[in-house]
Amino acid sequence: MLGPIPDTRIVDVPSALAHELLNAAERLPLYDNKEFYSPALQTFVRDTIRETCPDAFDWLVNLTRLRVASVPYYVLIRGLRFDLGNRLFVAINRAFGELVAPPYQKPRAQLVHYIQPATDIHSLRGGRESERLHTDSADCPTPVEFISMVCVRPDPDGGGRSRIIDVDSVREEVANSLGAETLELLGTEPVPWQLAEYCGGGFKWRTVLSRAGICWRRYTIDLALKSNPDALSERMLAALDAFDKLIAASTRTVEFLMDKGEMLFSDNSRTIHARSPIAAGDASERLMIRSWIRAA
Repeated sequence: MLGPIPDTRIVDVPSALAHELLNAAERLPLYDNKEFYSPALQTFVRDTIRETCPDAFDWLVNLTRLRVASVPYYVLIRGLRFDLGNRLFVAINRAFGELVAPPYQKPRAQLVHYIQPATDIHSLRGGRESERLHTDSADCPTPVEFISMVCVRPDPDGGGRSRIIDVDSVREEVANSLGAETLELLGTEPVPWQLAEYCGGGFKWRTVLSRAGICWRRYTIDLALKSNPDALSERMLAALDAFDKLIAASTRTVEFLMDKGEMLFSDNSRTIHARSPIAAGDASERLMIRSWIRAA
């Protein structure tokens, strides 16, 4: 059975602070999603909102930073009120680095990315790739350091529950179930990762699991192996299969349903995440927004 999110990972924003932050955001002009690709605009939005209510902004940012820096490297923020133009969302995220994204192409590539079941990638193994625990931007030369997601509208039937597990828990699972040799192998022998076309294509070699972090998206590794079928030893292929099955069945994964306005902020290098299946499929009304953050 998957565990619930620990109380220590939840931050409840007082209503007065949430009101201050929303008012500050709504004083700014509305911007098109394309405009937010500008680091200068991201900085302007962050600084303007912070200058309007520095105590509220700094309290939220500093507490988020503190929680994400410690095990299990994520925090669920409740009580915020987000503006329709995503200005507060951008401002909070810009406090942690530069928001980045693939070149603009709706519906799958936007700086403030709208996540809907209808645009999820289908998996050759059944279901959707978003239902499998993974690292975001694994098809970049270096994955982004942070991910931020806000629930705009949950699935009315309770599907699409957020799942997340930290690297410390994963390492313990591997050591206990697969053994020290497999743990060492995953941390020392690199595997190929298919890079996105906008990153120049080709592939990058890196390890899956180390003491400092985790990078995992079997889909991206398999894409690289299509053009390099003999790139890995049988021993490593077997280790990848065993690792895939182990984390998919892990009872140390936390699962919870995000409600409207809740924000999940996580360290992308020290956690992997997914969502549970959605019974209604493409017809579901579930909507999330997400940003990728490259640490400053």
